[in-house]
Amino acid sequence: MKDPCDHYTFDLIGGVQKKPGRKPLGERAMTVAERKRRSREQRRNRLQELSVTVELSRDAQKSLDKMIEWWGVSKKEAINRALQIACQSQTGRTGMLFDLDLPPAATKKAPRKRQG
Repeated sequence: MKDPCDHYTFDLIGGVQKKPGRKPLGERAMTVAERKRRSREQRRNRLQELSVTVELSRDAQKSLDKMIEWWGVSKKEAINRALQIACQSQTGRTGMLFDLDLPPAATKKAPRKRQG
């Protein structure tokens, strides 16, 4: 029988003490480099799910180039703005299909100055 005051001697009958911390995913704990590599891979996979690849007609490409020139933004930002504007311009049932959350600056009108 093991002495209740002895905290150093291994108990052969009671089983193995568990290691503190989270259980490893494989046979051993991952190194820092392995954890980071796994983290980057998971992040890359999440970002790929959000990306969209499209083919544009020549006319659409010209229009996109004009928008980029007018607004002075990247292609991504120009497409985002164009889609938001198109969504806002819809009326009736089609417009109700989209629940668009725009930043407050884009939805508020500038206050009018009082003439006095």
